[in-house]
Parts: sequence; structure tokens; C-alpha cells
Amino acid sequence: MELRHLRYFIAAAEEEHFGRASERLHVTRPAVSQIIADLEGELGTQLFERHAHRVKLTAAGRALLPQLQTIMGDLSQAVTMARRVGEGKSGALNIGYGSLTLHHPLFRAAIKQFHESYPDVKLSLFEIPTSEQPRALTEGRIHAGFMHFGPKSSAGSRKKRANGVLPQDETVLDRLRIQSGSLGVVFPHDHPLAQRKSVALAELAHERFVVVPGSSVSPGFGPLYALCQKAGFEPRIEQEVSSIASQLNLVSVGMGIGLTVIGKDFSYPASLAVVPLSDVNYTTTFVLSWIKGRTEPVLDRLIGIVKALSK
Repeated sequence: MELRHLRYFIAAAEEEHFGRASERLHVTRPAVSQIIADLEGELGTQLFERHAHRVKLTAAGRALLPQLQTIMGDLSQAVTMARRVGEGKSGALNIGYGSLTLHHPLFRAAIKQFHESYPDVKLSLFEIPTSEQPRALTEGRIHAGFMHFGPKSSAGSRKKRANGVLPQDETVLDRLRIQSGSLGVVFPHDHPLAQRKSVALAELAHERFVVVPGSSVSPGFGPLYALCQKAGFEPRIEQEVSSIASQLNLVSVGMGIGLTVIGKDFSYPASLAVVPLSDVNYTTTFVLSWIKGRTEPVLDRLIGIVKALSK
């Protein structure tokens, strides 16, 4: 029994006429008659009563018709769903992001445009630091992630970190670069240096620092000490926090100052002032990353949106 046997039977049963069924199916009338006869022979029972100008379902035919209509309806829905998933218009997409990503307008614009363009895709967002996103990608918890890297974390090293997570690596992850940035100082808006156009790191020798040790982009203990020692002092660590969002909140209430990413599109709360560092060469990179070779149609749609917005 082939799928066409079922299609021909349904058409003939609904039309109650082999000729009209043949027109509906765009085949000849003898072809319909032969397929119906083959189906009856395979089932071992007559499905139609043949009359001069019409056909009529037998009891067996009447029992078969609604079952086949349901099956064909389900099949049509399955084919439509598969086609939409293949086109990236349906399915599920899990995206990771860090707290710094929320301060870049492209993230908000990309998510909004994706939602509006593909409402049938279940889009789930997970707040995950960049340092933990490669593991989340490997484990399949996310399909892609908005990540931020400092100069060392973006290097192509194959060595694992102590926690077993591979760092960003061109041979492991594909990336779409969104924007490069540099390093600045975040002050409370009423800080004496808040209105400066730039500041030298040496001017911060007596300041208290709020740091994010696990950040992949804002200097933690090692890079921060190296930068400050080069400027002639050792930093005074006032507070350690787990995210850049917490760092900014503590800076805004006067707990200290912090180092953060600056760029033409990054924006921060009005309660803070972000001033460029004039004497520090520290390049950062904002990217959308995913496992190399593991794209899906729905992810390709998001990549296309981000690519268009980042031009």
C-alpha cells in the first residue's frame, strides 16, 4: 500500500465520483479506478458500490474514510512543521548572554527583531558569564552565546582552564564579531574624576576597586595587578563580585570604582560615568559564538539578523 492509494481513496470518497476525483488529482479516470481496485484487492474487501453515474462507500469504506482523513491531516501538519523547521521559521533556540551584553543596543535590537520575524520559534535566553558559555555550548544547553573577550581570552589556545572549560578557540567555536572595544573606568556620577574626558591609570593609585575575578573581559586580579604595577602602584581591592552587573551596582552606591568595556555603542546607567583610560592598550571583542559545524536553520536566522545589525 502506497500513500497515493490513500489519497485516491479519500478523493473518490469525498467526491463520490471517480471522474471528479481524477480532475481533483490531475490524473486520468482509469488511473483512479485502477488504484481503487488495487486498494480493495489488498484489503480483501470492497470499498465502493459502483453505480452508473456515481460511486458510494460501502460499510467498510465508511469505516475507513475518517481514519484516513485524520492520518492525512496529521501527515500534512508534520510535513508543514518539518518544512518550517528546515526554513528556520519554527523550533527552539537557546541563547546565552552575560550581564555586559545588556549594555549593548545590538542585543536588544536582535532579540526584538527575531521575536517579531519568527514568532513560532521558542526563544529562550540564559544569563551565563562568557567564561561558562563554552561549556554550556558543549553540553547543548545553549545553541549560541553573546560573549565578550579580553586580549588574552580571545587568543587561539587549545589548553584547558583549571575548570576543564576550553577557552575561546577559533578551532572550536565559530564567531561573528560584533564590535571591538577598549578599557575604561566606571565612576559614580559625583566622583571628582567623573567629568574627565580621559584618565591615566596612575591617577587611580589611591582608589578602591570593585573587581569581577571571573570576568573574561574586565581585568580580574592577575591582569588588574599587572596593569596597575606597570603604572607604579598595587590596586586596593575593596570588593569582589560575581558579575559586571553587581560591579556597576556597587560602584553606583560609592563602594569604589571599576574597570569596564567602552565602545561607541555601549551604554551605562545615568548614575555612572565611564571615562576612557588614556594609557592602557587593552582590546576587547564582542561576538556571537557557536560550536563550529553545529548551526541549525533557526540559529542561521539569528546569525543573519546579528550580521545585518552589526554592519
